[in-house]
Amino acid sequence: MKKRTRIARGAARPLPSAARRALSVAGVAAALSAGAVSATSLETCTLDARDGTLERPLQLAPGTRWTYSVGADHPVSSLRLEGTTERLTRLTVGHGVQRVEHTDTYADVNPLRRGRKEILRFPLAVGAAWDDAFAEPGAVARDSGTYRYDYEEKGSSRVVALETIKLGVGRVRAYRIERSALWRKSNPRSTDMTGLRWQGPAAVEGLERSIRWYVPAMGRVVLKRSVTAHPSYALHLSAESTSRDVIVTELVAFASPGGCRVEGQPIHAQRFADRPPLHYPWVFNDTWEFLLQRDPHVPYREDPAG
Repeated sequence: MKKRTRIARGAARPLPSAARRALSVAGVAAALSAGAVSATSLETCTLDARDGTLERPLQLAPGTRWTYSVGADHPVSSLRLEGTTERLTRLTVGHGVQRVEHTDTYADVNPLRRGRKEILRFPLAVGAAWDDAFAEPGAVARDSGTYRYDYEEKGSSRVVALETIKLGVGRVRAYRIERSALWRKSNPRSTDMTGLRWQGPAAVEGLERSIRWYVPAMGRVVLKRSVTAHPSYALHLSAESTSRDVIVTELVAFASPGGCRVEGQPIHAQRFADRPPLHYPWVFNDTWEFLLQRDPHVPYREDPAG
């Protein structure tokens, strides 16, 4: 029997249900200390990225946990590694949502996607660069109704450096990966949000600039800065900006079974709900343009896993 279609609801609300049940930043220590091993400093764990080429992702033990923050005013979100093969990585998000990723790209698995989405590409080394392009259906559920749309993205990424960064959990050497991605949303449709209209061209375009710091021995990105704007704002758009428009996701706890356990308060994390994407008209109205530029992309899935 075909599985019932489920539409992801997380992006249209502050956080998905699993994240809303997650712990506060102040509760991270209690969560990690459920075992007998106490947290150590990040520097003593010897997790720094090393010079040279990383041929493939390092395989971590099932049960490895990561906890992230987007600011002290938000609940933290957690990931737990369930298992890894050469092709797929399986994780549990929060208190039970399953996520499946391609091991070699860290992109979520989506059977409805056309093309290839690549967050990382191996072999990984300073100077490495790659382009990726994909298209997939999107869906957003709000209190006022649900709508679907078509989504396209073209990205360019480059590993620009190995550098030491300071996090709330300590200092660590990481690969710095910069990415610029152009996206397009079109063909919105809804059975319960009637009366919406187009004010201009029947599509909305945007540009996201991001910087990720990836630590192979920790298995994931430990810090991400991202900002979104209309493509006409490209000359002024920088993920390094200190403005409130930049969303910063920071690792605040890491625990490896029988190994390193670190935790700390966020020092970079931020996400301000009152900051929409830059350089768009931002007066509430009854147009599709307003919805498509306001709501972050949420992939539509026929399979609830992932």
